Amino acid sequence: MTDTTREATCVRALDSTRARLPIIGRVRPIPGPLTRAQLRSASRALGVLAFAVCFVLVLVRGGIGSGSRGEDAQALAPTDTRRAVPALPGPAAHVPASLAGAQASPDGHSTPFDGLPAVGALFYPDDASYSHHFCTASVVHSPGGDVVATAAHCLSDPAQGSPNPTALVFAPGYHDGQYPFGLWRSTAILIDPHWAANSDQDSDVAFLVVHKDGDPNARIENEVGAERIAFGADRPAMVGVIGYPSGTDRPISCLNKLTAYSTTQSEFDCTGFTDGASGGPVLQGIDPHTGLGTLVGVIGGYQEGGDTDDVSYSVYFGDRIQALYGQAVAAGTPSASASASASEAASPSGSPSQ
Repeated sequence: MTDTTREATCVRALDSTRARLPIIGRVRPIPGPLTRAQLRSASRALGVLAFAVCFVLVLVRGGIGSGSRGEDAQALAPTDTRRAVPALPGPAAHVPASLAGAQASPDGHSTPFDGLPAVGALFYPDDASYSHHFCTASVVHSPGGDVVATAAHCLSDPAQGSPNPTALVFAPGYHDGQYPFGLWRSTAILIDPHWAANSDQDSDVAFLVVHKDGDPNARIENEVGAERIAFGADRPAMVGVIGYPSGTDRPISCLNKLTAYSTTQSEFDCTGFTDGASGGPVLQGIDPHTGLGTLVGVIGGYQEGGDTDDVSYSVYFGDRIQALYGQAVAAGTPSASASASASEAASPSGSPSQ
């Protein structure tokens, strides 16, 4: 564009603007006709104005104003560090809205639902129909991908003269008589010697190594995912709890605060956790899509989990439970694809990460 053309364009633009602008305060319409010097000054002024307008638009669209990009950045910023890292892979799950997600509310009321893949019911091996579940368990992350956590009193009752652990069958995702991920039998059971000796309530935790019926090469973690596990986790903390009451064929879930009952025991208030819920996972940071979280306890411990249906207990996962978990990892199947050690499989002390 030549200087003459540029000047003519500026004249038309300024005249048009002058015709539309009212007098506001001390600002008045530009008089005419314009000289060449005035045109150059006006051209420079318009350039500055155009730059300023473009700059404001960039700020608004970039999120400093009320544009959608700023809202997206705010929505994506993690407010809970436990959710900043994805949970271990698992199949899609129908996670109750009351347990995880934006609508989750810690009201202490249990809700029946169809279960989660990494949580299941325990059966005795001589129950041919597998219709009488009696405890709850959950898959925990391990290098071999074959470790399950539950309560020691589900396997052994030294006070009643049965100190030897009983082999069990685990049905992950069980509900309404269905076994969507098959049946898994325990091939190794790890119980703390303090429990085996005198039913020490601070040792009421057990780990199972399991293999699938009809497919010894299968790894349960590959099929249903797994919870992470944390030792020395902070309390109080918000937790989701899942259990299979023995009188029903569906699990229940509840969200509430986990508090310290003592240095070695934790407590939470949730309705409906009757016999059969023992061994159920106490989870922090549950992913609303997979239902996976970080295991910080299992229902058991004081009063073997509680004498009432609305107050339950769990052994605090400290050094003793961490050592027991390490034994379970050592007893599990070595995996060439999972070279992590037991300490890498578990979350470090403090707030668990998922």
